[in-house]
Amino acid sequence: MIPSFVRVAASRKLSFVSAVCLLVSVLFSSLTAQVQVRLPEMTAQAGNVITIPVTIGDLGSEKVTAFEFVVSCDTTVVRLSGVEQGGTLSEGLTMFANNRVRPYGPGRMKVVCASAEPIQGKGVLVKIIAEAANRAGYTGVLLTNVVLNAGKPEVRSVNGIIRLKTLAAQPSRGRSDSVVKVR
Repeated sequence: MIPSFVRVAASRKLSFVSAVCLLVSVLFSSLTAQVQVRLPEMTAQAGNVITIPVTIGDLGSEKVTAFEFVVSCDTTVVRLSGVEQGGTLSEGLTMFANNRVRPYGPGRMKVVCASAEPIQGKGVLVKIIAEAANRAGYTGVLLTNVVLNAGKPEVRSVNGIIRLKTLAAQPSRGRSDSVVKVR
């Protein structure tokens, strides 16, 4: 016969182990349910129009029919001008980009997309179009307020960096074809 104090201790130990297992499974499932949405670290030519891909990690079995986010940057380096959907996961879906109506502008743009057809897989979600300043510099590109569907799956956003470079002047090498004769 098992004494009662042994049975109570064993049941408490079992309850503690069950609680720990439940906590670990909840934490693990919430970590695996996140989808990463990322802006790149990239280098671009100063003075050009640049394309900034917004990428999304594998959606697995999630059926994403809507997303929205805000992208921000330093307007002395890059000015946000719109979006491009060609060749992206959101190609053909209804999308709006606001960089004109306050509180948005050339340094802060809200992008919203909704569709009856779900986005699936992973890759480029949408491309942000921007105009680079005519000088070298860099800016952080922030990705905030990212929501897929109505908050499920959860999102982990990753900010990016844009570095602008200028073409270095090519020194003259004294070639005869670089001399202009004036008469």
